[in-house]
Amino acid sequence: MTRKEIYLAAVDLGGTKVTTLIVDGAGEIIARQEKPLSTTGGAFVPRSKEVGSDVPGSGVAHNSVVRDGVSWYGPSSQIEEMLRGMLKEVGISKLEGIGIGSAGPLKSGAIKNPPNFAVTVPAGIPSSPLFVPLVEPLERAFSAPVLLENDCNTAVLGEAFFGVGKDVADKESLHLVYVTMSTGLGGGVWSGGHLLLGKEGNAAEIGHILVKENGLRCGCGNDGCAEAYCSGRGIVQNMRIHLVNRGLRAQSPLIRLLEQEAKAASLELSRPWELLEFVTPQLVFRAADEGDDAARSVVWDFIHYGGIVLSAIANGYDPAVITLGGSIAVNHPEIVEPMHAEMCKHLNVSPPCVRITPLEKKAVEYGAIVLAQRAGG
Repeated sequence: MTRKEIYLAAVDLGGTKVTTLIVDGAGEIIARQEKPLSTTGGAFVPRSKEVGSDVPGSGVAHNSVVRDGVSWYGPSSQIEEMLRGMLKEVGISKLEGIGIGSAGPLKSGAIKNPPNFAVTVPAGIPSSPLFVPLVEPLERAFSAPVLLENDCNTAVLGEAFFGVGKDVADKESLHLVYVTMSTGLGGGVWSGGHLLLGKEGNAAEIGHILVKENGLRCGCGNDGCAEAYCSGRGIVQNMRIHLVNRGLRAQSPLIRLLEQEAKAASLELSRPWELLEFVTPQLVFRAADEGDDAARSVVWDFIHYGGIVLSAIANGYDPAVITLGGSIAVNHPEIVEPMHAEMCKHLNVSPPCVRITPLEKKAVEYGAIVLAQRAGG
């Protein structure tokens, strides 16, 4: 079998969407499909029942052991359906490997208690912990090996082989960190020819680096994490606090934009505070461009603390380049220069290059191709 006769599948599984790709052994994309993540289908199986017998439609193996909580097979079923349809369409009968980049946290080939999946567990089934098996059901469905990594680790693989490192033949000479600035803040590290992993595969939880003592409360429960300022969730929270503290001034650019959003949604607001529900990162950046002082303050926080966390990355990993991805970074490349300048104020190493990823919003997809290539070996 020649390299070109090997066919692989790559999957980018996010909190709201699923992207599947069919590629050849060289990584050339043959087909691509993107769909919203369905949260209404798939079997819910109490993990105590995953013993000794298969559960129809779940892909549960015979050698499963008694566990607590529930397994939800919706995403694996959707991925299987999408891939089977694509394989039929392009006339391919066999996959040699599957790579998956997924939002975490990951454990034993599954997502454990996914924070971004809006799914309701049926009554009468233990709802926690919730596991979303991916490796086992897809290996059984396609009789092919599956490699699963968290999305940021997957994205830095994409950078190393298809992005900034594409033309670097000696991957051992590459030292880079990928940072995603999107709903959350995370990172992946490629150092000296390999993906850097900690004891649980979470070597670059950069969103939870402390950047401000007694700062804003992060979703993890701690105060002052970088993610509390340098993420979509952080921008929204920070902006709402500014608005509450300053009062909702009717003449400010941001309030005007929020009122326009409420009107577009055909909502009659009974209280001014209801405008807080319409705050989005996009509106905050737009209001800052229009001169809104509060919005500018929030964007300054994003850049200032973003520069501090980049300095922590540089001091900790000493990369040659830090690439920024995720919707906020890709949509606002103007943040790079001031963030780089802030980073340089706090360095004890030579400054790395900071740039937007050339893969734009597809770094995880390309990293999943690398995983698929490794799985198909």
